[in-house]
Amino acid sequence: MVDLVLTINDKDGSYTEHAGVVLASVFANTQQMINVHIVHDDSLSEENKLKLTQLVDVFHHNIFFYHVSIPWDMQEVAAGVHKIDYWTMASMYRLLLPIIIQADRVIYLDCDILVNMDINELWSIDLGEHYLGAVLDQGENLLEYFISLGLSAELYFNSGVILFQLNNIRGKENWYGEMLDFLRNYPTMTMPDQDILNAVYSSNYLQMDQRFNTFAHSDLDLENKIVHFAGDNKWWDINSPNAPIYNNYLAMTPWARELTPVPVSEPAPADIPADIPAEPPADIPAEPPAPEIQLPETSVLENPAPEVPAPSPDIPVKRHRRKRRRTLRLIRRLRRRRMIRAKYRSIKRARLIKHRYVKRKALQLRMRKLRAVRRKRRYVINQLSLKKSKYTRKRKRVS
Repeated sequence: MVDLVLTINDKDGSYTEHAGVVLASVFANTQQMINVHIVHDDSLSEENKLKLTQLVDVFHHNIFFYHVSIPWDMQEVAAGVHKIDYWTMASMYRLLLPIIIQADRVIYLDCDILVNMDINELWSIDLGEHYLGAVLDQGENLLEYFISLGLSAELYFNSGVILFQLNNIRGKENWYGEMLDFLRNYPTMTMPDQDILNAVYSSNYLQMDQRFNTFAHSDLDLENKIVHFAGDNKWWDINSPNAPIYNNYLAMTPWARELTPVPVSEPAPADIPADIPAEPPADIPAEPPAPEIQLPETSVLENPAPEVPAPSPDIPVKRHRRKRRRTLRLIRRLRRRRMIRAKYRSIKRARLIKHRYVKRKALQLRMRKLRAVRRKRRYVINQLSLKKSKYTRKRKRVS
């Protein structure tokens, strides 16, 4: 049984769709039973929660929901981190998995991940006494950033795909306090959750093969890999070369119904065996629907999801096509806006890093000049004192 965790903060209602596509890519390539753990806040709507349940139920797996909030002491310390609003407080959920999830070990996945392999290969890795298994980060030009946080560039891992050994973490003394201390001491960090995980666990983690978390690029071979679309170029963007793969997995989810035109033709009559009764006559009243049962947030949703009733055949075809075109236009417009916002944020971040670098260099140059002036001043004072002492001795001899 594989335990898989995804965290969701869905302010605009579209992020849960990406989580559904990640799950579809896992289910399509894995035969083993999976427990899906969804850690979320108030932003996950009931409609999207139902769609996640339908998706997991179709593939005959289990799903658990955990409605959580950040502890007050972590909220208070994280509020001072400059980039916390960019990543949102929900990015801290993965830091709290040893408290939230009671399993011995879990696989954590970001929602910009394509799993194009059997996830059981990752699950079967033996971590021994290590706290977690992860892949070295493949970002570039970050050495100066690592040094500023006291982190090792040779050990720095990416947190998009992590195999957590939760029992070992729970046995680590003061692991939660170390997180709070790092948040308090380095408020200028730009990747809070990833930096904290490295600060607390990089001294004892297992470096896994890169195929378990490969950063996407243009000429990437996707075969038997977990691909991470890190950065601003996501695979759900319309212009992405991997958008067709995303759409293929999207078609396996309940979110595909919003984009797929509903057929209006009558279905072909099926051959019904003689021992199976046909549809009941019209004069027999239908049974009333069973009452809904509200299950607790952390329970397994085992009841099958209700089927969406088929539309009546007298709806005009043109209306459906118009509705679909309008939906596609809205989706393109929203994605274009997100791309523009993401690009603006990346440019702004690059300018901020450059500004800090230039400012630091100017300060260093100013300090060097100041030290040189001080040395020169001391030298002049020493020379003057020597001359004065010689002159004084000469006057004494003359007198």
